[in-house]
Amino acid sequence: MIQSSVKIPIDFGTDKSQILRGIAIIFMIILHNGESGLFKICVPIFTFLVGYGYSFAKKKNLNHAAKRSWHLLSHFWLILLGLFLPVAIWTGGYKPTLSLILPELFGLDSQLNWFSWYVYFYIFAMIIMIPASSIINRFKIWGIIFLIGLCFIGSIGIHSINEWPKNIWLQAAFDCCIVSPPMFTGYYLAENKIASKIRLPHNFISILTLLIIAIGAFMFRGSFNYATQLDFITVPIFCLAIVGIFNIIKNRATNTFFISLGKESMNMWFFHAIFFTAVTACTFYPLLSWIEPKGILIIAMIAVSYFVGKIFTGIYKMLK
Repeated sequence: MIQSSVKIPIDFGTDKSQILRGIAIIFMIILHNGESGLFKICVPIFTFLVGYGYSFAKKKNLNHAAKRSWHLLSHFWLILLGLFLPVAIWTGGYKPTLSLILPELFGLDSQLNWFSWYVYFYIFAMIIMIPASSIINRFKIWGIIFLIGLCFIGSIGIHSINEWPKNIWLQAAFDCCIVSPPMFTGYYLAENKIASKIRLPHNFISILTLLIIAIGAFMFRGSFNYATQLDFITVPIFCLAIVGIFNIIKNRATNTFFISLGKESMNMWFFHAIFFTAVTACTFYPLLSWIEPKGILIIAMIAVSYFVGKIFTGIYKMLK
């Protein structure tokens, strides 16, 4: 780190987005191993980055939505049909039918992969961001307030329907309403280059201040009832604080580590479900469950998920 009193704008480029994804996937694997609910911030970090990244799309239309959705779907289907389905059939007693498989392909059902809901959210995001981006561009903060208000009204309306969780479409709509607000904020921050307007001296005081802000946002988000309703504020603050820290501390090994995880984070998200989903966990969880203490088990799961994710990335490139 270079000590400097000169105030320098925060650079929030692709590398910082990958670092945040790397941190988020670590949080997710920790969370799914039964550790503190504080780590639930992992999902809104990803949705925040969906909105942030959407700002850089050259064309914000259905063609772009289809391309991005297919990119995710093709990766997910490779893992689901190439690994989860065979394991579930051979060792988990799963009996596939067309009516069972079709919802699984889009995450609307999750017998094969408990963490696959992100698939339908991402497709929804790519479509809804077409009008949402126009609304935010035109009305700025008022556009965000309008969109977040629609999400809150939608989630309350769905929640008031009797036995709504039993309907896969209502469940999907509810999930999308709940996790979309940080996405809208992310788009606004990127579109208006908010990060570059924040100028910080590169010194220890800045690092300490940003660390306190990040920890405060992290603790607030996970410690209070209904704090998730403020994800559109809390999560961007957390992300900007982390990005600010990595602007100042430029350690090549640390950056490379988190960026590498970030690049494989989606494959890791989908793959690590194999240790927890009932029809696959009976085969895969015992491979790691003997490892103690829990912290080492989590590190092992992160490592295995990363390397298997790399393998599937390689297979995907070969099949293209």
